[in-house]
Amino acid sequence: MHIFGRKKKIEFPELTLVQVQESRKYNFFAALAKALLLFMLIYGAIGGFLSSLELKYNNGMCMLVLFGLALLLAAVYETEMRWLTNIVSIMVFIFYLYIAVANYWAINNGYYAILNRVYEVARDYLDVGSGMEYALIIEETYATVTMFVLFLGMVGVILMNIMLQNKCSLVKVAFLTLPPYVVPFYFDCSPDLIYILFLLIGYLAVAMLQGGNVREKLSGQMCYILPLAAVLTILIVRTLAFIMPETGYGRAVPKSVAKETSEAGMARFAQYGLTAMLRQGSANAGVSGGRLGNSSVVPTYETVLKVRYTPYDYNPVYLKAFTGKDYLGDMWSKADTDLPDDDIMLTTVENRMRHPEDVQGQGTMIVEKLERTDRFQYRPYYTAAVVPEEPVKNACTYVYYPDVCRTGEVTGEPSDVYLDVPQSCLDAVAKVCEEAGFAGTEEEIAEQIVRYFDDNYSYTLRPGYAFGNPDYISHFLLNSKRGYCAHFASAATMLFRQMGVHARYAEGYAFSYLNVVESGELVEGAEYSDYYKGYSPIGETALIEIEIPDAYAHAWVEIYVDGQGWIVVDPTPAQTSEEETTSFWNAFMTGSGGDTDLEMSESNLGAYLEGTLGGVSYVLLGAAALVLIGLWTVHLVRAFRESKLPGRERVRLEYGRIQSYLGKKHLDYRKLRTLREQIDWVRTHSRLEIDGAQEEALYQVYFAENVDCDCDELCRQLRKMKKALRFSPMRAERR
Repeated sequence: MHIFGRKKKIEFPELTLVQVQESRKYNFFAALAKALLLFMLIYGAIGGFLSSLELKYNNGMCMLVLFGLALLLAAVYETEMRWLTNIVSIMVFIFYLYIAVANYWAINNGYYAILNRVYEVARDYLDVGSGMEYALIIEETYATVTMFVLFLGMVGVILMNIMLQNKCSLVKVAFLTLPPYVVPFYFDCSPDLIYILFLLIGYLAVAMLQGGNVREKLSGQMCYILPLAAVLTILIVRTLAFIMPETGYGRAVPKSVAKETSEAGMARFAQYGLTAMLRQGSANAGVSGGRLGNSSVVPTYETVLKVRYTPYDYNPVYLKAFTGKDYLGDMWSKADTDLPDDDIMLTTVENRMRHPEDVQGQGTMIVEKLERTDRFQYRPYYTAAVVPEEPVKNACTYVYYPDVCRTGEVTGEPSDVYLDVPQSCLDAVAKVCEEAGFAGTEEEIAEQIVRYFDDNYSYTLRPGYAFGNPDYISHFLLNSKRGYCAHFASAATMLFRQMGVHARYAEGYAFSYLNVVESGELVEGAEYSDYYKGYSPIGETALIEIEIPDAYAHAWVEIYVDGQGWIVVDPTPAQTSEEETTSFWNAFMTGSGGDTDLEMSESNLGAYLEGTLGGVSYVLLGAAALVLIGLWTVHLVRAFRESKLPGRERVRLEYGRIQSYLGKKHLDYRKLRTLREQIDWVRTHSRLEIDGAQEEALYQVYFAENVDCDCDELCRQLRKMKKALRFSPMRAERR
């Protein structure tokens, strides 16, 4: 070729986009068809789910808003003006964020109202009694469910619009829209027919688009495909309903074996909520033996103990199984049996045994363990040193002297190990003690600590993850300020020790007088005098048997008070207020006992979501930042290395990227074998004008022995060409 012998560098103009005049009119019906498809797919999923649960909400307004959003996105996309599409997409996203932030509590409340309805339907289907219910801030569920539907529907319309624009895949569409039907179908709830038709018409239309391998002018094809899909779907549904009516279907199709095997788990879901199904990252309830955790506790509410005793006052009953001595950061070491504190407890018992019956009582308690592998003994406080022989297998009988009288002197001196505060939490403990201003006697300090936790900390079984493995007590005191009993007991033990009060961590089971009234059962034929004698603050009662579930596992603090010995201090804030003055006989003779619904307060849920999602957000943001930094570093290194290559190699590298991009997007481009064919294809299918000088420059780079063109300028032009190919629409192929 004659250009190979030229000595003068080739000068060529900029690559320019050519405004090709095409006779194309705006197709409103194409935009309308796409909007209908978007709406039917999303609202078919959401509306079908809600109608199957018979939830009330503003259906008309939701349909109008979501269809309007779908029409807006489809109409803007049909203009093929990318700048307008981008601007509208940003505006929709900003509006979506505004809706989410401004109506956070309403949306959150609507979500939990829907969950409560799901639990109710599940309990009715599985014939389960009481169970999990979420407390609602806003009782008007009609408005909150409407707000949640709008919030969820906007997300669905935006995602579905992106999916249909990029690649029409029936699998992806079904993955986004079919899951809401799983729960209603499992519990034999029937959605309204209109929503099922919406979904089936949408699926058939997507399948026809996918089967036709439609990529260009997608919305234009929907003008013809959507009506055809609607007609075919209605005919198919009517035919199937005629061949096999609903009653015939129930007889012909047997019950799923998988469904039968899963009903036990679904019953737990109906009673205890999502936490019973999703237990990853959570610890089981029950006595842990001093092991601490910082994620969450998920009780199963299964019975672990049976206790028989006679109620003697309105205070909680504590059954101690473990005494903690040294705090090790994530656990407590077990108190040594040779420390003098055991003698102090024994002295307390012996002192009370000498009191007359008019000031001190003596009780007998039978504790039966249902889990044979349980290695702990569960003793009521102030038991005799020797445990009598077991009357029945896996049960122990304890004679104890309840804390109804604190007269008399208790001698002994506790070990100073119960004053140790480890360095890992010393700063946090000292800071809290200084800010709170604890002072006074042991009992006054105890009242101040309990009140301080009540005013400044919140109780939750789901405090969230503490990333970075921080100190358990320090994180609770200074950062999270929320947790369950182990958090409060561990932190309070250190606060007492910092103030010079001997304190130790205790763990076991605890149940209140209200638990006895609600769940206890009278044991007929038992003599009161065989199980209790002496002074009782509430008078003569009767023998009660109460089942203790793992949810009653608890942690508390024992402090040493001069003259009284070791006494119980419970620093954990109460979850609910208890009416402790209810007469024992009024409670049991009027039949007011029984199970109550389990409630998880909004504050606990909000704290859980805030802690867990907040921590996860930080991790995701950090990971995203690292990925962006890594990608930018790779880009800089690659650009630096490419700048050191010869001009010919850099031009080939840039043109190779154009070849790779077009080959992925267009199957017919992959079949081209020569440079001439590729350049002609670009001229034919794109709106780019490549002049002869640019073509000759590429031939020089690939085939000439010497290159006289400006390779830096040619590389810049090729990068611009790739960008133009990516963001400019392609011409329809002429057939």
